[in-house]
Amino acid sequence: MKRNLARWRTLEARLGREMTIWIVTVRRDGRPHMTPVWYVWLNDRVYIATGTDTQKFTNLRFNQAVALALPDTESVVILEGEAHATDRKTSDKLGEYFFNKYEWDFRYDEDADWRLVEITPHRIMAWGDGFEGEGIRVW
Repeated sequence: MKRNLARWRTLEARLGREMTIWIVTVRRDGRPHMTPVWYVWLNDRVYIATGTDTQKFTNLRFNQAVALALPDTESVVILEGEAHATDRKTSDKLGEYFFNKYEWDFRYDEDADWRLVEITPHRIMAWGDGFEGEGIRVW
């Protein structure tokens, strides 16, 4: 799929600066679970840190399919993809990004057993961004 560079740059800028994103995971019985999370957008991936005792982490053990959405309902961005826990090297690298964005480093937060999850988008959709004539599928 050929990308409109202006649209892609605008989208990437939004993904980089927004503070929260909604994530939807699926329980074993098929029911969805949705929650807002802090995240980092880096190299066409979304990274979230979550505790191992959370519903979303439990869901990801059985089904790695996720959907994500920025909170703005006027200028919509939705991502669909696959989530996997990262290795220690990636966690160490991304800990710095989380600290720079949120002044919070999951690697040193003892409130939970934190895991970094990497989400690879397979589809990105947007509307309300001024590019509707090109359709909603961005990626």
